[in-house]
Amino acid sequence: LRVYNITMKVLIIEDDKFMAESLAIKFKEAGFAIAHLENGGQAVKETIAQKPEVVILDILLPGKNGFEVLKELKEKEETKNVPVIIVSNLGSREDFEKGSRLGASGFMVKATVVPEDVVAKAKQVIAGVITESR
Repeated sequence: LRVYNITMKVLIIEDDKFMAESLAIKFKEAGFAIAHLENGGQAVKETIAQKPEVVILDILLPGKNGFEVLKELKEKEETKNVPVIIVSNLGSREDFEKGSRLGASGFMVKATVVPEDVVAKAKQVIAGVITESR
């Protein structure tokens, strides 16, 4: 029996320093390697470079908003299968629908979740991706 210890990586795209730090701490505690970006402009390039298992994406970002980033990630061959979870202050029905339509694996409203919830959702989504791709 071989047990492979695979370190999973999360790319957190979030311009709010406190939120990014809170998420990073909880993901680290869960055994993830962390990559962080504060701006949407470099998001696609960094996702290709970092090869994360999951992306945590804010909507209101400098450079490029999260919806634009999500759309680009899902259109690119190298990134289209990377699950993206939106974590944003936006929470209207339109925002949820737009996120879902563009291919987000989850949509969480900052005011209603704690970082542990985001980590749990990320693990769920990764497990789903791994199961589906077998």
